Amino acid sequence: MKNKDLILQFLIDQWETQYSILKQKFSHINETTLVRNLKKLEELWEISKRIDKRNTYYSAIWKWAIQKYLSQPFFERPERSYNFDFLKNYIPNTTSFLWDAYQKIQALYQDQDTLSTYDYLSNIRWIENLLIDLSYASSNLEWNTYSYLDTEILVKYNETAEGKTAQETQMIINHKNAIRFIIEHRNEIMFVTKDFFETHILLWKWLLLVDYLWCIRDKEVKIGGSTYTPLDNHFKLKEEFDLFLAKLNDITNPFEQSLFILVFIPYFQIFMDINKRTSRISANIPLIKKWLAPISLLQVKERDYINAVLAIYELNDPTLMRDIFVENYILNFKRYI
Repeated sequence: MKNKDLILQFLIDQWETQYSILKQKFSHINETTLVRNLKKLEELWEISKRIDKRNTYYSAIWKWAIQKYLSQPFFERPERSYNFDFLKNYIPNTTSFLWDAYQKIQALYQDQDTLSTYDYLSNIRWIENLLIDLSYASSNLEWNTYSYLDTEILVKYNETAEGKTAQETQMIINHKNAIRFIIEHRNEIMFVTKDFFETHILLWKWLLLVDYLWCIRDKEVKIGGSTYTPLDNHFKLKEEFDLFLAKLNDITNPFEQSLFILVFIPYFQIFMDINKRTSRISANIPLIKKWLAPISLLQVKERDYINAVLAIYELNDPTLMRDIFVENYILNFKRYI
């Protein structure tokens, strides 16, 4: 392992450690190298530094504690029920799921006069990239076996890949139609129940029972591989969703709105199925409405995404989802400008 990785692992195991102890622990490393590695870990948002009078302390970012918790088999983790305070305690424009990580996104736009100067609607390549990228990435997170090339051919030429099920093919087509709908109706789409239902219906076509459409679920759902139990009361669920919409509309930062959607739509399990897909597509609504580059989740690993969702379910912690959001946005930003 590299020195940087050894230092990080030590801090994960020790939580908070005084700098003098780090010097003793890694005495075989030149102090200049040690300081450089610590600074690099800070820049990567892997560790944090705290100065208390004359002493300096380092600790691993909270996400490492989350991953340690999730490394346990789900049947050994404590049972969790829906937490009303999770949404209630979120105060728009005061609370933030992005925190300081938003600075990384701002840096992408620092050479522009505003955050919303790109007229992507006239850029066919931009639209085509997004249709393929997001259709592939979101479907892949649902264990769809279409390759990127298969997805590209289906999206561009409507040609079905050999050896794929009708359900897999329909899933890709539904993603394409849902994304195009948002792009074409970005001015009319609002953060209201109807538009989230519309997105869900486009993603549903031929995959769910009609009885589950245009309605908030009224049946209990189970989350496989998790100790989390969502709300099972239809009326309480509607109240929570209405509160979510009110807060979403009050948030002024479109990136925060996007992450807010990624966090809460899966947490509610508002529909009988296709909740996470709805969240991934709908997360682009705030960005597209403001003429910003979209979020495709193109290079997100399945395990990282699953852990991020589980952390929301069981710990009400969006840290891992925030990291996925910011890192993927930065990684694929130039594909859409």
